Amino acid sequence: MKSLSFKRASINLAGMILAVITLVGGCADNAAEHERSLSEPVRLAAIKAEQDGDHATAAGHWQKLRKWHPNNFEILIALAKNLRYAGSAALEVRLLESEKENHGTKSGFALELGKANLASGATDKAIASLKEAVKHSPKNWEPHSALGIAYDTKGNYGAAKSEYKLALSLSPDNPDVLNNMAISAALSGDIETAIKTLKRVASVARHNPQTRQNLALLYGIRGDTDKAEALAKMDLDAESVRNNLAVFLRFRSQKGRKNLN
Repeated sequence: MKSLSFKRASINLAGMILAVITLVGGCADNAAEHERSLSEPVRLAAIKAEQDGDHATAAGHWQKLRKWHPNNFEILIALAKNLRYAGSAALEVRLLESEKENHGTKSGFALELGKANLASGATDKAIASLKEAVKHSPKNWEPHSALGIAYDTKGNYGAAKSEYKLALSLSPDNPDVLNNMAISAALSGDIETAIKTLKRVASVARHNPQTRQNLALLYGIRGDTDKAEALAKMDLDAESVRNNLAVFLRFRSQKGRKNLN
C-alpha cells in the first residue's frame, strides 16, 4: 500500500508541475498579446505626433514600440528619423551604429545613417554612407540630394550641383531637391540662379511658406527689398518683417564696404 500511495502522490506532483508550466506559458502569451494590443494605438500616436511636428514625443512612442519589437526594421528607422528631427542626430548615429550588424545591408539603412552623420557634422562619414545608399537604391533620388548637401557643406559646389541634377533626373521638379539646389547656388555666390531655381520651386509648391521666405531672403540679399518685404508679409508678423529687412540692409552695407576695400 505504501508503494501505491507513493505512486499516486508522484502522479499528483507531476500534474501540479504541468499545471504550473501551463500557467507560466499562459502568462507569457497574455503579456505578448497585451503588447500586441497596445502596439497599434502607440504606433498611431507616434504618427500623429510626427505629423504635428512633435518629434521628441514621436521618438518616445517609437522607442516604446522598439522595446516590444526589437527586431522590427521599420520601427528602428522611424525612431532614428524622429531622433534626428528632434535635434538628436548624435543619438541617432549611436542607435544605427549599434544595429549595423543586424540591419546594415537593408535598403534604407545606409541612407538614414548618412543623413544622421550629416546632421551630426560627420560629413566624410556621411558621404561614404550616402554613396553606399546609392548602390543599394540606384533609382532613389534621396541619396543624391543628401550627397549634394554634404558636398555643399565641404564647399564643393560643383559636385553638389551634379548630385542635385542626378536627383532631379530621378524625381523631376522635386521641390526639396530644387530648394537644396537653390541654397547651393546662393552659397556659391550665384544669387541669380538661386532666385530662378526658387521661383521654379514656388510654382511647384505654391503653399510652402519656407520656399517663400527663402526667396524673400535671396531678394533681400540681392537688394530687392520691396520684393523681399512683400513675400515676408505673406507668412511673418510685422516685427519679424522689419527685423528681416534690417538684416538684409546690414548685409548689403557690409558687402558694399568689403567691395570698397
